[in-house]
Amino acid sequence: MKQLGASCLLALGVLFVCASAWAQPATDAVQPVDVYLRSARIALATNPPEYARAQKNLEMARAHYPDNYEVHLLLGTVWAEKDEIDSMVTEYALAEKYAGPSEWQKRAKDIGKIVDSKWLERFNRGVNLLAQSDSLSETVPGIADSSKADSMKYRVGKVREMAREALRQCMLLKPKDFRASATRGIIYQRLAMADSAVADLKHAEDLFHRHEFMDSTTNWYDTTAFFTGAGEKTDAFKQFDNKYKKLSEEKRTRYNNLLRSLGAAYYDVQDWKNTIVITRRYLALFPKDVNSIVTLADCFSRLGNEAEAYKWQEITVTEDPNNKDTWYNLGIFYYNTAVRLQDSILAASKAIDRDRNDQAAKQARFGFLTTSLNNFAKAIPRFKKVVELDEKDRETWRLLGVCYYSVASLASDDQLNDDKSKRDEILNKVWQTMTSDPSGSYDQFKAWTLAYDILKKVYGFFPDDMAICKMSKISAAQLNKVDDLRELGQKCP
Repeated sequence: MKQLGASCLLALGVLFVCASAWAQPATDAVQPVDVYLRSARIALATNPPEYARAQKNLEMARAHYPDNYEVHLLLGTVWAEKDEIDSMVTEYALAEKYAGPSEWQKRAKDIGKIVDSKWLERFNRGVNLLAQSDSLSETVPGIADSSKADSMKYRVGKVREMAREALRQCMLLKPKDFRASATRGIIYQRLAMADSAVADLKHAEDLFHRHEFMDSTTNWYDTTAFFTGAGEKTDAFKQFDNKYKKLSEEKRTRYNNLLRSLGAAYYDVQDWKNTIVITRRYLALFPKDVNSIVTLADCFSRLGNEAEAYKWQEITVTEDPNNKDTWYNLGIFYYNTAVRLQDSILAASKAIDRDRNDQAAKQARFGFLTTSLNNFAKAIPRFKKVVELDEKDRETWRLLGVCYYSVASLASDDQLNDDKSKRDEILNKVWQTMTSDPSGSYDQFKAWTLAYDILKKVYGFFPDDMAICKMSKISAAQLNKVDDLRELGQKCP
């Protein structure tokens, strides 16, 4: 019995050696491709799978049979099991290349399931990490210790880097899916990498148009024809609108967010023209979005198109009349333009001083003067609306006082005296604008009174503001307020 047992063990040992030799080809000689493939499959079929041995066999096969699609296919599956996305995608791409359309079609469904699974896992990881980083970032302002705050900022950055890497792999797995590119663009925005954000978000929009609408030839995609003006819907837009409505709610939501993010990305890199294109496209879908209207007005202003800027900014107060910020922004538009014109008035004044007969310089000064008067007057009712909505808004009270003072002082300018009828026409228009009285005529005494009353209130808010003090003193002098003038003269001689 002992001899029989020994014989059995010997036989089993020989069988094991033979099986091992059969499963693992010799490395000193090139084997047929089927030998490498069989050896790899046996390694993968063991429990647990021997990935390293399978990988070694397949890499040897790839070196000798680089155009064999089954080698690349099986090696891609090995990398998939090891969760090595870059290598997996490379091998599957080579497998598809060498398999040919008909053969690949037989395999595509199973490969597609693997890719979809990997993509979904990576995409969810990227989105979750992005949300986690935003949550961590919100805690930073509340951290008093600067070193701890810096440590948290570093942690936020690392989490966002992890999210970016997950989405990069998504883009490898499914390069035609716009969602990963759009989400990574948002991460780049968070990382203050504006150029990269624009590139990713623009790429995402291109993908959306090509693959979600399934029609890249229609002219609505031409951004120059997409939307041509306020409320003007072109045939191009109608084509887009019809297709947009047929999308699922999820895809519409994603596209809406994509447009907002792309517009913000263009704004961050100060590409005002493209910001306008994208913002108009968004407003075509959501015409009452006040933030987008404000953005549009701001971009037109930065491009020097003040007429368009005013037009869009006026729309904001129509859409949201109880929002003090929109009223303030509109007032600031008029106020800033008026202040800029003051520099032009000074330049024109110097030209007149050099040559009293220079009629062109005088006309230029008159034009600047009347325009700035009108703009200061237009700012006043906007700022008044702000303080009506929030009477504690000190900064707007200050701007209101400066506007009243500017109107009163500019209206006293000698350049308006040349033509009395023209002067009266201008001043009456200014008065009607600033007092909301459609038939009122300009009253210089009342103008200085309004200015003084507001400035007195503002000086109480800002007792150390010498500019406000001097404006108050000049206003008091115009109104012959002797006692107030004496007191103000001591504070701002």
